[in-house]
Amino acid sequence: MKSFNLLQYPALASQRRRFHSRWTSLSGLLVGSLTGFGLMSVVQEKHLQRVQEGVALQSHLKQVQQQQTQDKVLQAQQNTWLQQHARVQALSAQQSRWEALHQALLFEAGPDSVQLLRLQLDAQTLELHGQAKDVQRMAQARARLSKPLSEPPMATTWTLVSLVNVAGAEGVSPQAPLEFVWQVPWPQVGSGSMSAAATQNLRFDVADKARP
Repeated sequence: MKSFNLLQYPALASQRRRFHSRWTSLSGLLVGSLTGFGLMSVVQEKHLQRVQEGVALQSHLKQVQQQQTQDKVLQAQQNTWLQQHARVQALSAQQSRWEALHQALLFEAGPDSVQLLRLQLDAQTLELHGQAKDVQRMAQARARLSKPLSEPPMATTWTLVSLVNVAGAEGVSPQAPLEFVWQVPWPQVGSGSMSAAATQNLRFDVADKARP
């Protein structure tokens, strides 16, 4: 049988209970603090992760918007370049037609059968005024002038819009020539001043060549 020690009872037992209770409370407080700190660390880490993800998403969206803006600018520039290229091509084709017509007019102004008097550009129609000794030679000259207008962009021929027999006028010799007016579609490319200047140059050259 275990001996009963009066020195350990009841003061020492009570002291041990209080010590155990304090130790248990401190242990619980420590464990709770550590648990709470761990949970706070996890929450803060998740919050920081969400903030970083939001910043990365905003940065990505900003890059996408900048790229879209750059794409729009590049598309606008490309459209402008394409329009300018098409305009240059059209001007080049028009210039080629002017040169071909100019050479043909100079050639036709030489023979005695046809005399070219005036060339004028009205809206999108080119008119050529002149005189000829007979209808057959006038038709031949008109056919020759239509050749340089075949390229580019499509086949075009001069249309006879006026034919007057000067011999029918009072006081005019029966041998007087026929006065004619031909027309041909001529779409203008560029400003009206450019087309007018080109027309003036052609009219001047033809008039000089047609003078005796």
